[in-house]
Amino acid sequence: MKLTLTLLLGIVAGMLNIGFLTGQEPAELQSAKSYFLELDSLCLADNGDLWGMNLYGATMFVFPDSRLIIANQADKVGKLVENEGVFVGKLPDNVNVANTSVQWNSTNWTMLNWENIPADDKYSRAKLLIHESWHRNQKDIGINPVMTENTHLDELQGSILIKLEFLALSQALISENNDKTTHLTNALNIRAHRQLLFPRNNENRFELHEGMAEYTGYRLCGIDRNFLPKVISRQLQFSLEKDGLANSFAYLTGPAYGVLFDEYKGGWIDEVKNGKSLPEIGSQMISQKPATDTAVLREYVSKLMKLYGADSLIANESRKYAFQQQLTKAYEHKFLKSDVLIIRNDHLQFGFNPQEKLIPLGNGVVYKTMRLTGEWGIAEVADGIFRANDWQFFMLPAPAGHFTGTITEPGYTLLLNDGWEVAKVKDGKYTLRKK
Repeated sequence: MKLTLTLLLGIVAGMLNIGFLTGQEPAELQSAKSYFLELDSLCLADNGDLWGMNLYGATMFVFPDSRLIIANQADKVGKLVENEGVFVGKLPDNVNVANTSVQWNSTNWTMLNWENIPADDKYSRAKLLIHESWHRNQKDIGINPVMTENTHLDELQGSILIKLEFLALSQALISENNDKTTHLTNALNIRAHRQLLFPRNNENRFELHEGMAEYTGYRLCGIDRNFLPKVISRQLQFSLEKDGLANSFAYLTGPAYGVLFDEYKGGWIDEVKNGKSLPEIGSQMISQKPATDTAVLREYVSKLMKLYGADSLIANESRKYAFQQQLTKAYEHKFLKSDVLIIRNDHLQFGFNPQEKLIPLGNGVVYKTMRLTGEWGIAEVADGIFRANDWQFFMLPAPAGHFTGTITEPGYTLLLNDGWEVAKVKDGKYTLRKK
């Protein structure tokens, strides 16, 4: 049985050709049909036992270069053409390609970027498909989607403390009886300490949003449940070297807590659906609430640093943070001390890599890469875009001189629709407007 979880391993997909509209079946089409069958079979095997509903539904695979779609059903406005039991078409340029849930042509779709679907690891593939299928259903389940507000996890102290929680959870997953409870208790107290240090967070709510999707992927992907604790424990250990935890921590903690809770008692999913956070449920299971005194927690966590041998973790995070400070200075110059293009968030769509570290800056954060779309056109960003904490606007470095059509600058390309231009508002400030 293959247990590797190569999440980002994609297959090389060639451009889809006229074979879709003839009787031919390119390899990609055959693979897509088999993936739909896999997903349908796994969801049927569960048939709503976990969340009260069968998660299978409208699903599309999108090839990012050509934007061609292979879907398991028709859309409601006739843009997809049936071929050999699947439906093919093209995704409009103003819809971002991502692993997500998306409303398109009056249908709520599970969307997968074809290049992100692992071809040679059926468990990782199934986990990804189920994860995104859960997102398509999550509002009906009763869990609201949220964006992360946890940039402290990409800073020094927050990063150390979330990884210390990883260590405690990793040990809990592979321990027995009282030791399991001890390590789970430690994890809950580490989190309580971190959240008191950084009270402006939404860790628990974001963990329900992404963590329950990932937990569901693990539970239903076909891996023997007896193996799951070891698999997730190893993922937590591997992630001690990762960055970008503001967006990705829940992919690790959600499955870890979920699988631990499965070992303690059933029925905890109903508590999630009724609005309880995973730490609340964990405290109930061990019949012990974390301490609330900051001094007591600080001393407790200090001892845990020694228990889990965190010296090398602290040294490694400190080295990385020193480099991050250099990057922050470069972004300060780019966005706070230079001319900028301000893009108002008027119902914009955006896609980004959740594995990338967010850089806190002033009253916002910087994403390294992003695809941003609006009525004005498309921005493809490769080296930094600022987003305000209140989500009211984004910023790019102002273009050097060309203000219409296709604008290519170091770090980004702006594709403006006809009738739109970059306009100067005042010295140092530019915006997008209709001519």
